[in-house]
Amino acid sequence: MSEGKIRKIQKSCKIVLAIANILKVIFIVTSAAALIAGILLIGFKGLINSEIDKAVARGDFTMEGIMPVAEDDAGLERFLTEQIMKNGYFSETMGTYLITVGVLLICLAVVVHFIGKVFKEIEESYSPFKPQIVKSIKVAFILITLLSLESSLLIGVMVGFSLWSAVNIFEYGCELQKMSDETL
Repeated sequence: MSEGKIRKIQKSCKIVLAIANILKVIFIVTSAAALIAGILLIGFKGLINSEIDKAVARGDFTMEGIMPVAEDDAGLERFLTEQIMKNGYFSETMGTYLITVGVLLICLAVVVHFIGKVFKEIEESYSPFKPQIVKSIKVAFILITLLSLESSLLIGVMVGFSLWSAVNIFEYGCELQKMSDETL
């Protein structure tokens, strides 16, 4: 490979690494904020739920204001929201939701960390076909597959098989790289 192409790859890897680090910091900060907010909502559930109840009683907080809906559409989401508000579980529900979002953002930060690690190793090694790079790719791809499973089983399975194929290609590239290095 020409020296110019190697420099171009290293430059693009450096840019992706910088973006990955920025995203990782954003995900960590927002996950901390979501986790803290969720814990506070659950911790102060009595106070928050009583204030929500007062706002609902005064008419400041209505279902139509939260979730406008057509007359023939009384979906599950609306029903659940009404039950949460009526039974006084607003704080717990929102707290649990924010904690879930915080955990998801932590998972995304870990994925971005391993993706950044891959590009850092490529930048430093002149070749993407090294065992430590494939190991980082595997970890990132496993986490991406697990996160995909959260949205849909079918999508998760399709993503998993696609990423597994890509890992196999990288493993084969490692074998070819090793054979090439041994012949030189």
